[in-house]
Amino acid sequence: MTAIGFIGVGAMGAPMVRRLLLAGHEVKVWGRTPAKLQPVIDAGAILAADLSEITAQEVVLGCLTDGPAVEEVYLGKLLAEARPGQLVAEHGTYDPAIAQRVAAAFAERGAYYLDAPVSGGPMGAEVGTLVCMVGGDAAGFALLEPIAAAFSARVAHLGGSGRGLALKLINNFHVSINFVSAAETAWLIERLGLDPTLAQEILYGGTADSVTLRQGLSKALAHDYDAGGMPLGGLVEVQRNIAGLLESLGFESGLLPYARSVFAAAAATEFDQHPAALIRYLPGAVD
Repeated sequence: MTAIGFIGVGAMGAPMVRRLLLAGHEVKVWGRTPAKLQPVIDAGAILAADLSEITAQEVVLGCLTDGPAVEEVYLGKLLAEARPGQLVAEHGTYDPAIAQRVAAAFAERGAYYLDAPVSGGPMGAEVGTLVCMVGGDAAGFALLEPIAAAFSARVAHLGGSGRGLALKLINNFHVSINFVSAAETAWLIERLGLDPTLAQEILYGGTADSVTLRQGLSKALAHDYDAGGMPLGGLVEVQRNIAGLLESLGFESGLLPYARSVFAAAAATEFDQHPAALIRYLPGAVD
């Protein structure tokens, strides 16, 4: 059993906490709105009175929303109270350059800071099948690997700080494009008057099949735009980071700008809906 402090108990963080509890770890949680933490407290987590109780733990894990939140939380009290040998890992998706700055600051205090983004969505977190991509010190990774196994089917060390996030951005580059492709596929099926059930059976059994296609196409054809823990607006900020990564490499994608334009159009009014709602914002398409 490891004493773990966890921050960022949201759509992804909550099922990750539950998996940690099932694995036998002691988990203290903290958030600005304690009422939102009640489901994981009911599952056995301990409510921390303040951030000092979180930083006192052997391991601190987080799943925050974006880069500004990471800098605010980690470069504040968490850094001030970091100590040699302590493991700190953030599972959210943000700019790799931020991870490098934060890791360097924690290293000066002898602590390990890892960027450890995960892929697989809330459902993957619930059943423990996430993929965890880790950047940072190898010694820190050795500490994190058995802990992250509670909610991950695969935990991989990609190298130095920021490398886990780099691969996660590539993952979301692919996901963003494929969600738009799924929306266009749904629109074509409807426009042609094809049987949606039969069309899905065939597409899911061939080379076009993918997790993103199944998620996006099935919900779009059902006109079910409930986010289910995966709001399309969350990918808009991530896409900005993807664009920054591609720019730093001098790579001009022909696919990302179009995908971003569809997401931006949808996010203006459907920020909290599932990416299946993209079908309503395809250029020239009618819902």
